[in-house]
Amino acid sequence: MFKFDKIDLQRITVSTIGAAVLSVICVTGAVAPARADVAAAKVVQIVD
Repeated sequence: MFKFDKIDLQRITVSTIGAAVLSVICVTGAVAPARADVAAAKVVQIVD
């Protein structure tokens, strides 16, 4: 039978925090080029 103890809770907590950090990094990486495109489009509009 599975016994849930403090070490298991720590493992789950560390894994959850790690997954959240990696998710934030991936979302930030995906959003950054989109923001750069918007900024570039604004510059082009100003220049035109």
